[in-house]
Amino acid sequence: MLTGQELDKGMSMLKTIWSALALSLIMYVLAVPYLLRDTPIEFSPETYAGLRIIMYVLSFATLAASWLVRRTLLAARPSSRQNKSGQHPAVQRYTTAMIVALAMTEAIAIYGLILFLLGKNHTDLYLLTGFSAAGMTLYYPRREEVVSLAEQLARRA
Repeated sequence: MLTGQELDKGMSMLKTIWSALALSLIMYVLAVPYLLRDTPIEFSPETYAGLRIIMYVLSFATLAASWLVRRTLLAARPSSRQNKSGQHPAVQRYTTAMIVALAMTEAIAIYGLILFLLGKNHTDLYLLTGFSAAGMTLYYPRREEVVSLAEQLARRA
């Protein structure tokens, strides 16, 4: 049975992780253009245009994959291995799924950062970081999801 204390501790940790990753998006937009404004990287416009299309397609594919991976991790059968973390299995599974999904959505902002470094185009940085932030908002930790997962795991046991 998932206790309120276990749930609160798990949610607190997840919200801290989410906040740290969201803060990194702000740093990409504010600090990186300032720090790297004079870095000379020459890239042909044709090559950059092709890379830009690839990065945008990859961004949409990454968001879709993050949803699929998260859903798959949450729906997986309970493990027969002993839980060494001391967390409730529902909190542990939800934490794993959230970290993987958030890391994948964070990658979208990194694609924008790469495009900025190669082409000095602020628009790509802002668009892909915004897209990443929107994806991260979808994955904000929700208490109800953990409780529902705990109930599902209890029924399977």
